[in-house]
Amino acid sequence: MARTTQPSTADLKKEFDTLKADLGALTSELRAFASAQERSMSQRAADTAASVRDTAGSVTASVRETGEKQLQNLRSTAETVAGNAEDLLKEHPAGAVAGAAAVGFLVGALATRR
Repeated sequence: MARTTQPSTADLKKEFDTLKADLGALTSELRAFASAQERSMSQRAADTAASVRDTAGSVTASVRETGEKQLQNLRSTAETVAGNAEDLLKEHPAGAVAGAAAVGFLVGALATRR
């Protein structure tokens, strides 16, 4: 029967010191990895924020430009309608007076109902 020998205290201490050194090296590696990941994620977050800011700026400019065009179109249409109404009043003044009287009559009728 083969006998196994028990490791000596010195051998155990040597193995323990080796494990301790390996654990220290592993801890250092994990710290370096975590630090690199933190830098990488910070950079990605900064890049994403810059991209969102640029996109928001271009969308804002586009909306502003579209709004200004719509406002110009609305003003043009309002001026055209006002001009047409003025022309109609000049061409048919009696009809304008009759229309105004009808509106006045309706407002008076509605006001007296209450």
